[in-house]
Amino acid sequence: MRQVNLASIDINLLHVLALVLEEKSATRAAKRLHVTQSAVSNALRRARDLFDDPLVVRRPHGLEPTPRARALLPALRDWVESTRGLLAEAPAFDPLRSTRTFRIACVDAIAATLLPPILRILRERAPETRLRVWTIDRLVVADGLERGEVDLMVGVPPFVREGHDAEPVYRDPMECIVRLDHPKVRRRLTLATFAALPHVELALFDTVRDDIDHALSKLGRSRTVQIALPYFSSIPLAVVETDCVATLPSRLARSFASRLPLRVLRPPVSLEPVEVRQVWHRRYDVDSAVRFLREVVRDAAEQGAPPRR
Repeated sequence: MRQVNLASIDINLLHVLALVLEEKSATRAAKRLHVTQSAVSNALRRARDLFDDPLVVRRPHGLEPTPRARALLPALRDWVESTRGLLAEAPAFDPLRSTRTFRIACVDAIAATLLPPILRILRERAPETRLRVWTIDRLVVADGLERGEVDLMVGVPPFVREGHDAEPVYRDPMECIVRLDHPKVRRRLTLATFAALPHVELALFDTVRDDIDHALSKLGRSRTVQIALPYFSSIPLAVVETDCVATLPSRLARSFASRLPLRVLRPPVSLEPVEVRQVWHRRYDVDSAVRFLREVVRDAAEQGAPPRR
């Protein structure tokens, strides 16, 4: 094994290399480091000498890591984070005086139901803080939790990635909405009417949910999704203008019905409630500001529960 004199190594090279491998671009790495591109290129040259490997190969789409570099990246990330932890001061978080910008990623349905009580609570407990909301698609593309650019993801994650933690915020049963003067819906929504009506459905990431189809199939029925939309907030607007029915989490359905001429009805099929969770990176378990934000989200969920009608 090659002996390395640690005293002779510029440890900043490891930080630069980690960012170059993550970004696959010397330009973007330089921007994150607030240095020139030539400084990053020089550091990359020295890192190549240190590891005796090219580390990256220039391709049309950017810098492609070599196999050695790909093997190094997880350890480099851990080193960067542990070093930050060693050097960072941890002043007590004072919500009344803090000017921190909190960042939450969620779909518009979560924002519509949780944002009002979150803002009320922050106004009372942390009046100088700021809030920035990310879309889920941007979170996924940018890997915001892993990179520390987002404090919390609030939603219905299909799984929780390694290195992250999650906790339930609330469970929400499913309910249906139709326009107030719907000609085919009486006091309740029957199975025959529900199956026969055209449906408005969410198509998140171009995928239409299929749990309703499965529930109808078990009863020997099927439905027609006439309108598929990418945003929860556009669904009630389509329902108001058509004879369609939409099935939404109860909080969202009742929030829409309080503002638009809509009726909320119990679905005639058995559907699992939605479990909304908040997810954070494990490195922030000891971050008092993120713990405060998680408490705010939990309290907002409790305050935002609509009264049953």
